[in-house]
Amino acid sequence: MLLWVSLILLLNGIISFAYVAINSADPTTLWAMLAINFFFYVGISQAGIIFSAYMKIAKSEWGVYFSRLGEILTLAFLPVAVIIFTIIYFGGSEHLFWWAAHNSSDEAAKGHLSPWLNKSFFLWRTIVTWGIFYALSYLYFRTGRLSEKGDATTFDLEKRLNVLASFVMVSFVIAESNLAWDFGMMIIPHWESTIFPAYVWVGNIFAGAAFLFLLSRLFIDSKRLDREHLDSKGKLLLGFTILWIYMFWSQHIVTWYGDLPNIIDPLNKQMGGNYTSVFLVMLVMLFIMPFFALIQKVIKFSAAGLSIVAAIICAGMWLNRYLLIMPVFSDGSEWIVVSWAGISLILAGLAATVLSVLLFFKLFPQVTTIQKMSK
Repeated sequence: MLLWVSLILLLNGIISFAYVAINSADPTTLWAMLAINFFFYVGISQAGIIFSAYMKIAKSEWGVYFSRLGEILTLAFLPVAVIIFTIIYFGGSEHLFWWAAHNSSDEAAKGHLSPWLNKSFFLWRTIVTWGIFYALSYLYFRTGRLSEKGDATTFDLEKRLNVLASFVMVSFVIAESNLAWDFGMMIIPHWESTIFPAYVWVGNIFAGAAFLFLLSRLFIDSKRLDREHLDSKGKLLLGFTILWIYMFWSQHIVTWYGDLPNIIDPLNKQMGGNYTSVFLVMLVMLFIMPFFALIQKVIKFSAAGLSIVAAIICAGMWLNRYLLIMPVFSDGSEWIVVSWAGISLILAGLAATVLSVLLFFKLFPQVTTIQKMSK
């Protein structure tokens, strides 16, 4: 049932995107919607293995319940991420990136365009940063399965996994920072923010942990989920809620303090006009609701309650990504997010994520959903 529903949603998203892109006089906002979903789903999928990495470094025992699924989420989604990036690169670059448009060549000739803002370099820096991150992720995943397969090792497995986990986390920060620069900063002429990449990847780790819990409800036997898992996961999400609001404040207070027109105007667009209500809802979903919910034991000890909170966090983070990108291309008077194409793209991204994990288990049935503790 899950397989067929996911396939239908994915096909609907592909067909709706193609139809609107072909028949629309100006498909810029449609490409922006695709970029938003790419930004969101790549972010939370890459955060899957990061959950496993920081659980490994922290020597967490409860974390092994979710860690293997997090590793699989990251590796399984790679083909989807590559396909969507390729579509954006070849079909949507000139709609999304002002520097990729034909008239940007004049500015480059005058010496006003940074060498960073180049389509070829855009492609190669993505290939290199992703290549390093996914290669290290696969090596970490493969090493972690050695004890499960009964393979003899001539090295300290636990020590090697800790070292690999550290490298995976560093490569994640580099890859995510590059993604944040390209799809958050480089879509706005002459806009910059030093803390913006950290603001993005902290958000991805936050939403990734929440999404991983929801995914575990589909792929892991709930009978193995005890009160310790729920309580620990709830505390983790509460901690990330506080960390995220700190990063949000740090991102905005520096900009407001400087009050430079070319720097503060993009933020004002995200918070004002037709986007005011979306901005307020986003704050409620990412801080107020999860904070006050997760300090209640009745919520933390309930799988259903924690699932609702996790879903709210994921939806709130999607709105956050929406506000980072859409105000650049639209004044918000037309709500493409509630259009047929907009909703179809959101659900197609979710379906592609679930399908990628389903396909992984079909291709590699010997891989267990719950990681065994290495000795």
